[in-house]
Amino acid sequence: MISLSDTHSSNDAMVGVGVIGLGVISRYYLAALADRPDMRLVGVCDREAARAPAGANFYDDYRSLLAAPGLDAVVITLPNSLHGSVAEAALRAGKHVCCEKPLATDPVDAAALEQLSGDVDRVLFTAFHRRYNQNILELVDRLRDGPAPHCLKLVYRERIEEHCGRDSWYLDPAECPGCLADNGPNAFDTALQLVGPMWVEDAELRRDSLGVDRWARVQLRAAAGTQIEVSLDWSYERGEDKAVEVMWDHGLVDRTDMLAGFPEFKSSLSHEYRGVVDEFVHTVRGEHTRTDTGRPVAELVTAAYRAGSPR
Repeated sequence: MISLSDTHSSNDAMVGVGVIGLGVISRYYLAALADRPDMRLVGVCDREAARAPAGANFYDDYRSLLAAPGLDAVVITLPNSLHGSVAEAALRAGKHVCCEKPLATDPVDAAALEQLSGDVDRVLFTAFHRRYNQNILELVDRLRDGPAPHCLKLVYRERIEEHCGRDSWYLDPAECPGCLADNGPNAFDTALQLVGPMWVEDAELRRDSLGVDRWARVQLRAAAGTQIEVSLDWSYERGEDKAVEVMWDHGLVDRTDMLAGFPEFKSSLSHEYRGVVDEFVHTVRGEHTRTDTGRPVAELVTAAYRAGSPR
């Protein structure tokens, strides 16, 4: 892997980064980037100039941003359907890529991006922000070196209209099929983080009149034998519920609320996206290596859709 130390002089330690897409999630990235003195915002890209932060160089075409001087890396926060093609363009332009989940809507495309990343020797980093949630990290520590649990249940419930704001693409099935495509990746990645490789055994979906799945339940099994149930709901009327319950054969239960300690709506996202940005930068700098889970998660999402029975 070519790190910044291989391509920059020793007195040029800044990482030049661009943000492509200025929707609801971008503000967490921009805040996390601003907190790092070793990162410089080269520019932002969106269809609407009014969304750009004050003082930022604005581009209305991501290809122009990719050609900007001093750009080392990009963060992609576009609608799900655009992730794969823009990530490919960025890698081919020689940029390190941090892409919002899902890495691609088709696992074949995700695998191609994984291959391309290796071919061009640039970081491909799928941003699963719940991986950096402090309550999940504490659960990971508690599970370390212990016996494999018998059962793992994850719930991921919210009213999507309260989250998406002006980002209407969340409810456009051509851009995002639904909660399984958008919340599913975070839930599946959390399960991977806790119990390792798994496969889909069964799934059930409920779609609205537009064809968007607003409710899903997926049954999986881990290689270690753990039964996994992921419940997703985009029509939840009582705020947010993001939690993990771990159970063992002898009756012990460990329940973790991802939002504990973060009482304000979406307030946990700030520290989670700081974690995303921190690890991305460390990886780009060659300070440590990691195995990206974008492709295996994309495979799980596709398998769940194939197993699902719409109701």
